Amino acid sequence: MILTLAFAPLLHTAHAQADRIIPGPPPDEYVDVTGDGRADLLITTRTIHISDPEQPGYLGKHLLGVRTLSGNAILMWNTPSNQRWYTLEDSTRLDTGLLAARIHFKQLSWTDEDHPTEFWLLERPFGPAITKDQDGWYGTGDHHDGLTLVMRSANERGTSVAAFEFELPYPHGRVTIKTKHVVHVPNGYGEEGDLIVLKREPEEPPFDFGHEPAEPQVMVPPGVAPDEVVDIHDDEVDDLVIRSMDEHWHGTGGSGYYVRGISPLPGTAILMTNTRWGTWGPFTLTEVDELTPEHLTIGLKSGTMRWTASGGERVFIEMLRHPHGMDGAATEWSATPAASAGYLVYRTTSHGRVHIGAMEIVYSLPGGELGVRPQNWVEEGQVLEVR
Repeated sequence: MILTLAFAPLLHTAHAQADRIIPGPPPDEYVDVTGDGRADLLITTRTIHISDPEQPGYLGKHLLGVRTLSGNAILMWNTPSNQRWYTLEDSTRLDTGLLAARIHFKQLSWTDEDHPTEFWLLERPFGPAITKDQDGWYGTGDHHDGLTLVMRSANERGTSVAAFEFELPYPHGRVTIKTKHVVHVPNGYGEEGDLIVLKREPEEPPFDFGHEPAEPQVMVPPGVAPDEVVDIHDDEVDDLVIRSMDEHWHGTGGSGYYVRGISPLPGTAILMTNTRWGTWGPFTLTEVDELTPEHLTIGLKSGTMRWTASGGERVFIEMLRHPHGMDGAATEWSATPAASAGYLVYRTTSHGRVHIGAMEIVYSLPGGELGVRPQNWVEEGQVLEVR
């Protein structure tokens, strides 16, 4: 299903804009993404008026974008390592079972279905200072077009999950909403990922800013969660994976631990050391330490340091543990020494250059959230400090 809205063209050259009349903001367009006869999205406009003494002839801009209607929510990554829209690759079909598992293990959540989520895709400046050559529709720079997003639509006719994308076929200036997959699901699907609205206690004054309601800690249930890949440098290359496993104790009737940790992906290595108790473990930095090229070279040559093989060596660094089937054990997540020892040092390639960096392990107890956060990185051969 493809619904298009024609409007003023997005023009990249002055010559093209000089030869045509550019219409004003288009009327609203309601879009049924899921095919159930109910509108899910609204293509709409808004006008922002700007008063800037330094740009007296620039009076504002018209925005054109897409807004969710009531009962519709967009899926997002919501972990310490990933705070962004959940997107599908072009070759990936909509797997509602996988999405349900990611929602269950607190990797994904929905936007608020009772409040609109907005994507502003195009803008057009206006005012006497805007010349004929400059007048036209331009991208806002948010780059939502071309991404396959996932939404949930719930109404009296049922619930559906759909994968869709915005298309901006330049230079004609049309907005296209393209439905790629639709799956009908049971009512209540994915409700574990619904937004939790924080409420004040009735006796609290409404504007008492010293007593804002505290957000409840995210509680990750025990079990083996789907892998979560992490792009440390935000360069569209995945560096690490946060994974889970079930560590069974043989001969104990299925008891053991669910373990959460990190593994480097091919192209990324973690610095290890054996200076502590003669066993290999992650090398860590503190906020007052630095790793000089000389220190690293001496450690690698002496055999007290080594990089995990960046070609795919199976490495798993345990961070959190949760017992199961064990009488008397606290049924909650606990941290391993590696989780709080300091900042891990990694080596990866970004934009064609080899970097070493320090990353923080982010976790919550007893909730069990786990993630990584880069603190600093430098080109290989420079001094690495935690910032």
